[in-house]
Amino acid sequence: MKTITSTSLRGRLKYYLDLVSESYVTIMIPRTKDEEAIVMMPLSEYNSLTETDYLLRTEANKNTLLESIKQAEKGEVTVVNI
Repeated sequence: MKTITSTSLRGRLKYYLDLVSESYVTIMIPRTKDEEAIVMMPLSEYNSLTETDYLLRTEANKNTLLESIKQAEKGEVTVVNI
């Protein structure tokens, strides 16, 4: 994660937008101690994070996914030809 100031962001906005979208760099912009920092990332990365959060939200779904990963790692898979 790259950290930049809000002044730097204002002065080079296009550069940082291109950096984030082309290189998948996440940028943090700290603010004053009373204001929360801002994170800038590609939309695809944000969508991936929110989807993962959704899938792991319930304990039952989380356990099912983790068990499926373990089975796949052990080669316990069924090949289906469609």
